[in-house]
Formats: sequence, C-alpha cells, structure tokens
Amino acid sequence: MKKIVMMAVPLLSLCVQALPTGFIVADGARTVAVGAGGKKTPIVLRGVNAGSWLVTEDWMYPGSLTSDFKSEHGQYEMEEALVAKFGREKTAALYSAFRDAWWQESDFDNVKALGLNCIRLPFGWKDFIGPDGKPRTEGFRRVDWFVKNCKKRGLYVILDLHGAPGSQNGRHHSGDTRRPHLFKDPAALDLCCKLWTSVASRYKGNATVAAYDLLNEPEGHPGGLTSDPAVVAGLDRLYKTVRKADPDHLIMIESCWGPEHLPAPSSKGWKNVCYQYHLYCWNGGNNFERHRKFIESAVQNQKKVGHGVPVLVGEFSFFDCREAWDMALKTFGEQGWGWTIWSYKLCQAKSSWGIYNSAEWRNKSNVATPEDDFETIRRKWTKVDTKSVFHENKWLADVVRKYGERVKE
Repeated sequence: MKKIVMMAVPLLSLCVQALPTGFIVADGARTVAVGAGGKKTPIVLRGVNAGSWLVTEDWMYPGSLTSDFKSEHGQYEMEEALVAKFGREKTAALYSAFRDAWWQESDFDNVKALGLNCIRLPFGWKDFIGPDGKPRTEGFRRVDWFVKNCKKRGLYVILDLHGAPGSQNGRHHSGDTRRPHLFKDPAALDLCCKLWTSVASRYKGNATVAAYDLLNEPEGHPGGLTSDPAVVAGLDRLYKTVRKADPDHLIMIESCWGPEHLPAPSSKGWKNVCYQYHLYCWNGGNNFERHRKFIESAVQNQKKVGHGVPVLVGEFSFFDCREAWDMALKTFGEQGWGWTIWSYKLCQAKSSWGIYNSAEWRNKSNVATPEDDFETIRRKWTKVDTKSVFHENKWLADVVRKYGERVKE
C-alpha cells in the first residue's frame, strides 16, 4: 500500500462489459477481452484490493508485533515472533483462522454488488515457496479458491506480488521492514523468479486471472525509485521469467512513482504489458483543490511521457473528501484508466481507506500481539468477518457504484 505518483493514457470512450468476456490483453493503450473467434471487446478494469488478507498490515488488521500500535512491522516479523512462542504448526493455524474469517464468499458478493469487475489480490512469497525453493501449498490453495469464486461471479483477478523474497522496498506492506535486498541479492531474485514461474505455470490459460502484477511498489529501498538500474534489471528478469512460463497473460509493471520512472516498453522488448501507478496525494487531506491539482498533474505527466500502454491506478485514496473521489473516478474514466481502490476493508472506524469499516480496533483488548496466549490470538483473529463486525461506508460505496463497470463512458 501507499505512496505518490503520476500517470495516464488518453483513450477513446469505452463500453465496459458487465461480465468477463474473455482473456484480457493489451491492445495499444487499452485493454480488451479476447473472446470466441478472437473478437476483441474493450474493457476497463474497475475494482478493489483484497488488502491485508494474504499479506497483513498492522494499521488494517488486529495484529501488532508490539503493544505500540503506532509502529508498523511486516507480517513475516510477526510470524517469526509467533513461531518462536508457539511453533510453526500452531502459528500457521492462527493465520489460517484469520484468513478464513477475513475474506469469505459473501465478500465476493459485496464486490459484485458495488458494480465492479475485478479484485487486485496482494500475496506474499512465503505461502508459495520456501527459502530452499521447494513449493508450498497454502498460497495456491487460497488463490485457487479466490479465483474460483471470482469466476462464479464474473470478476477478474489481478495477482499482485506484494511481498517478495528479500523485500522489494523494505516497507511493512512487503512483509519485512528489515534489510531490503531483493535487487541486491542474486539468491533472493532467483527465488522470486522460481515463485513467478510456479504462479504463471499454474494460471496459464486461466481467463479469470486478468494479469500478473510483478511487484508492488518496487522502490528497492524506502525512498528509492523504480528508475534505479538495478530495479529495472530485476523487473526485466521477472518479465522474461513470466513470459517463458506463460506467453499470453497481461503483465503489470509498477512504477515508483511516475511514468518517467519506467522505461519505454519497446526499449526492453516488453509486450502485452500494462503500467501501474499508485496515486496518493499525501498533503491533500480533505482539501479538494489539492487533490484536483494532483490528478491534473498526473494526467499531464502521462500525456507528456506517454508509453502507449494501458494504465491501471492500482492503489489510491482521497481520504474523506467525497468531491475529490467523484472528480478522480470521473477523470480515470475519461482517460481510460483502470483502477482498484485501496482497500476493501480495514479495522478502523469510519475510515475512507476501506469500503467496509469496523469499530476502532487499535487497543489491547482487540489487537493480537506475541504477548497473548494462543487461544486469545485465535479468538481475536476469528472475529473479523465482514458480516458480523464491519459496516459499509455508505457515501464511499455510493461513489464507487456510480463509477462501477456497469456505467458506460
């Protein structure tokens, strides 16, 4: 999650389909669904992120490495503390209980009812592959279930590697805030390539999977830029790895933070790609003019740089400024950009960071820490199902429905 950016690609007005109509690919600066007989139907991805499900974030879910709930640590740091106390098997059982509760079949129905057509699914490496390179089943079991349920409801899935081996940015949302070394350590990058080979091989030919999102916010280190030669080289290797396993799926490549920080696709030989940007106007607050100028700058920057590929605004928020939400989603539609809101739900009261919110959870009685015993953590982590303790943020849901995929540009 999080950060600032710029981007865009002017497109023709598109008629967005109500249901997935085929395999999604890039067609110039737009995305199309390729159906029977090779028929191409223009489609714009509009959706939400399934944040903090397979990669937890302290500020979103009821868990913290310490009792200082203002600090943020990665999921893998929390896992290690729990393993040290309970052992690996019991720790896995705790995370399984949390995941069973956090995202259920009714959540897919909620997304569909918002008029959306896709979900961006953040995942972390440790559920799919061990440090020794041996495959693990938990991640595939969860993702298979997720993709199956999306298919039943006519929703696409974007598979987003949020937490890579060695961490691609050293941020808490990568799973590890300690030494980020993905782009410096050949062994870490090798492991990441093995992971993507497994993922791409498994979902090759699966039309419900809209795209492979190679790396979330690849800064290299906190405050870094994707234009760093080492980062570009790493992304290029991951692109080639995926293409070897799966020549057909759309590949999303993210920038930290604007289009000027990504190379022209032709210069790298990248084909069938979508460039992704995250838009957070951190000093915007609830000031509409600041958000308006920020979005205008993003549009102009994309027009100036222009890579001629589809654009997805993979994460964004306009805080509690409803006017800015309305303005931005309207602009995204005019530019032909896809979008996925950050995020579907979070454990905070009345927060526009989630379409579904719960009561304020940042207190000892609700947040699990390694100080708690096993049963206490399990109890806290099974009380997070949307139906029981979350409520729709009505004004935000209304704005989302207004610009959902049933709307024709």
